[in-house]
Amino acid sequence: MEVPPAALPPRPQERLRWLDLIPVLAFTIAGIILVILLAVTLARLNRSFYQANLGTIGLSAALLVYLGFGAGIVVALRRLRAPLAFLGLHWPTRRDLGLTLVLIVPWYIGVAAVTTLSSAVLNHGLAIPSNARQLFIQHPAGLRVLALALLVTAVAAPLCEEAFFRGMLFRLLHARVPLWAAVVLSALAFGLAHASPAISLALLPVFTYMGVVLTLIYAWTGSLTNTVLLHSFNNAVGTVAVYVLVTRSLS
Repeated sequence: MEVPPAALPPRPQERLRWLDLIPVLAFTIAGIILVILLAVTLARLNRSFYQANLGTIGLSAALLVYLGFGAGIVVALRRLRAPLAFLGLHWPTRRDLGLTLVLIVPWYIGVAAVTTLSSAVLNHGLAIPSNARQLFIQHPAGLRVLALALLVTAVAAPLCEEAFFRGMLFRLLHARVPLWAAVVLSALAFGLAHASPAISLALLPVFTYMGVVLTLIYAWTGSLTNTVLLHSFNNAVGTVAVYVLVTRSLS
């Protein structure tokens, strides 16, 4: 006789495991290696084409790496019954959009304050170079390059990074350490993943601050959609601003 659903014993609550990070790291590393091999092969086959299109090739390479990153996340979470619901990712509602609009001003005030302090302490008071400038290796020719850059920074990066740093890493840490420690450790990992020493170590506090705010929002709302929206808006504004500045300075 079929047992009624109400009589079935409750399923154990689904939890992430540290082993779930392995596919993410493996796919990301494989994506980086594949991109390097493709770039080297293309440079050897047609160096003039490679040099003439270095900017587009660089953005395409970044997109491929994020696709590998995202594929690793999908593989890691496929054992869950409803991965998107587990992460708290859903189609944005009016409330989600309203919360993003409310948070924009304090977000940028905080970023400006941390950037100023980090510049004074770690960069001799000089302006901290933006890592967004690295998107446009060459003079961006046309809006197609901007569209590709936005696809990388405002779509692929927020989705993949929020799913990993907030949806996976923070939750793994929060299940094992106090909330404040989980927030700090996941935010520091986020900062280290973005602050390249080749650009400036003064970027580390800035990105760590961003990681703290995004993690607190995730812990508060339980919605990855909110952190993706804020992250995406920030990246889109930065990408467009750098595109305009580079275009005007080189025109």
